[in-house]
Amino acid sequence: MAIQDINVGLLANDGTGDDLREAFIKVNQNFDELDLRVAGFTDITAANIGDAGYGVFAQEVSDTFQFRKLLVDPLYSDTMSIRISDDGNNVYFASSTAYTRITDGTTSAVVSPTTFITINGTGAAQATVAGGVAPSITIDSLLSRETTPTLNATLNANSNPITNITSLNDITMSELEQAFEWDFGDLTRNRTSIIDFILKSIDVDFGTNQDVFSPADGTADFGNSNATFDETL
Repeated sequence: MAIQDINVGLLANDGTGDDLREAFIKVNQNFDELDLRVAGFTDITAANIGDAGYGVFAQEVSDTFQFRKLLVDPLYSDTMSIRISDDGNNVYFASSTAYTRITDGTTSAVVSPTTFITINGTGAAQATVAGGVAPSITIDSLLSRETTPTLNATLNANSNPITNITSLNDITMSELEQAFEWDFGDLTRNRTSIIDFILKSIDVDFGTNQDVFSPADGTADFGNSNATFDETL
């Protein structure tokens, strides 16, 4: 129930206010309401929200609620400051030694929260930062972006083909094709001598010999050979 006001009229004894009986009825009802409010107030208890941390409310002594104070830790008094806003509605905490630390496992970068840390990518690697509801850092590396790619170990193609090659050690693919596309002819005839085998099997040009051979006795002795050339391919 709300507290009731007693109507006292506009002027003394003008007959527009509450009579004495009605006025004291309101007085009694107001006291009853206040008594109920005090009884309910003394039954109020406090509890922390969640399981962690310490509650700001400390205890109730008679009709006084006692709260814990917010103080700077005297062991680290130079690391934190507490300030109340000009309108008295906010409490501000500030730390002079808070920092952000990022490490690659070997070297660490330690900076204050107000300092930006730039993430860079070297070579083909690119680093992007996305904000929004789910902020993230993405680092990717594509070999196609490398301008001078090199290897420091043996390349394992894992049984996969390597395609679209233009040269190997400055030897073009057309030169490689010429080197590996020799035509030794169609070996289908009978060969009766090593010379015939060479001439018929391999396209070799021995050139033109203009010399005139005139042996004294018209014969040439190549020695004795027991081999018979009769190769059929």
